[in-house]
Amino acid sequence: MEPLDETSSLLVQEDNRLERTVSALERSYSDHNLSLPKIPIIFSLWMGSFLSSIDSTIVANIMNGVAEEFQESNKKQWIATSYLLTNTAFQPLYGKLSDIVGRKFAVLTAHFFFGLGCLLTCFAQNVTQFAIARAVCGIGGGGINAMSSITTSDICTTRERGIYQGYANIVFGTGQILGGPIGGIFLDSIGWRPLFAVQVPLIMLCSYLTSVNVNIKLVHVPPFKERFTWKNLSRIDILGSSSLVITISSILFLTSTDMNKTMLTIITIVSFGFFLWVETSFAKERIIPFELLKGPFGLSSIATVFSSFIVFGDIFRSPIYIQLIQNISVTKSGLYLLFPSMATAVGSIMAGHILRKTKLNIAHCASIITFNGMILQFTGLIIEYTVIGHLQPSLATKEIIGSMLNPSSFELQSESYTWKILFVSAGVLVTFGYSLLLVATLVSIVFTVEKSQQGTMTGIFYLWRSIGNVLGASLTLVVYENTLSKLLWNYMFGNREGSSTYEFTKAQYYKMISDSAMLRNSGFPKDTLRELLNVYRSSFLVSYYPNITLALFGIIILWFLLRIYNRVSKNTGVV
Repeated sequence: MEPLDETSSLLVQEDNRLERTVSALERSYSDHNLSLPKIPIIFSLWMGSFLSSIDSTIVANIMNGVAEEFQESNKKQWIATSYLLTNTAFQPLYGKLSDIVGRKFAVLTAHFFFGLGCLLTCFAQNVTQFAIARAVCGIGGGGINAMSSITTSDICTTRERGIYQGYANIVFGTGQILGGPIGGIFLDSIGWRPLFAVQVPLIMLCSYLTSVNVNIKLVHVPPFKERFTWKNLSRIDILGSSSLVITISSILFLTSTDMNKTMLTIITIVSFGFFLWVETSFAKERIIPFELLKGPFGLSSIATVFSSFIVFGDIFRSPIYIQLIQNISVTKSGLYLLFPSMATAVGSIMAGHILRKTKLNIAHCASIITFNGMILQFTGLIIEYTVIGHLQPSLATKEIIGSMLNPSSFELQSESYTWKILFVSAGVLVTFGYSLLLVATLVSIVFTVEKSQQGTMTGIFYLWRSIGNVLGASLTLVVYENTLSKLLWNYMFGNREGSSTYEFTKAQYYKMISDSAMLRNSGFPKDTLRELLNVYRSSFLVSYYPNITLALFGIIILWFLLRIYNRVSKNTGVV
């Protein structure tokens, strides 16, 4: 090594002074952010999150009715997935955007797209237009939730973070609680369009409150006058962002639609390859810091995808089952989402308190919480599957069920409260476990990642969550629809089991596939209706297979993660 000359010594001293200056500035900005009045900031952020959450369960509960109104029941999965698709594809961009131009501008951008999407939804004339409007809304919806979480992390300490996330999930859970019943009431009375119209002025109010209250200072974000200069905006990786959006969208189309698989596969491979080339070759600031995706965070990411898949599959499947098989109105079926939504809030608060009070290393404690959360989700799915397998559809008889499914030792009556308690309890376990996993994972990110990377990594965390959301909603419904198409055809035109001798036509088959309301509105003989209901029920049971399988894999993955932290604790002596 060559000895340092006078010039080198001066450069080293200059670097040291610069590091000290940056460090002092970071402490100063951190103190400033922690001293900001939290209530006005949090109110402006959580009001947007509330609208986003109430919007999601409104759609989950009314999508069957909307599809039937347009006589396009076979397209209802697009209502569920269009919002989630764009929500997912644009999710990672908000974290990086907020690190370049500031938190406030990123939040306002999300508000704009959410409000525009709600406005367009009001004027939809078919399922396709409805889905496109929901897609626009999804561009903003994902940003609202991600930026709420990112900004909250800026104004609280690490140990407080879990508590605030718990409170945030109470707000989010309250929106989910209200969304289902409100959606049903509006659909049964004045229609669904006013539901989306009323959100437009409310999101405009959110934007005003955000512009006034969110004044976060960050070292890596330049002063306001320099934020929208070409020098700063060139930090936004346009090529990388575009190729990532195309890659994620192609994957989602590939796994949830009947579009050309070969073409989608080619697009996915090419766009992902281009994304990797851009990020590793000449991107100034990478959207995804790949080095941080190794080890524990990588395992947590996989578990987050699985957990989100499970819960969103459940959210979109349960109302359809309750309305279609148990003949419960849209309004009343919304009540079945009430307690699972409350469980989300309770689980979040519990996880936050545990992480705040624990004497363990926070990351180690988080791994324990996530492992137990996944076990709860698996347990809830098994209970739901068992209940549906032993529950008589409305108007069905024990004898018919015995002919359609394997003989069972007991049957639950449709009029009984027993199945309702079991079904709701199972939903509570699924959402409670989900909330434990989400809060613990998010807090571990804040605890282990540098401040300058927290916005980006939180955005990536929400990306994994959104990928699970959209795949869970779409694939669960696709499995159900595909299974129903096969079983219904076999029942109508194959070797039929049961007592019905009704002669079906192909026109009736295609009509039932496209309009599920025909099942009870076509005047089928009672014995035929009973057997048809059990065909539908069998299709719902098959749709649980992917969810249960992923829950098992999730338990295995999180067990390995728990072992990693146990070894670290033993080796370092730090628990």
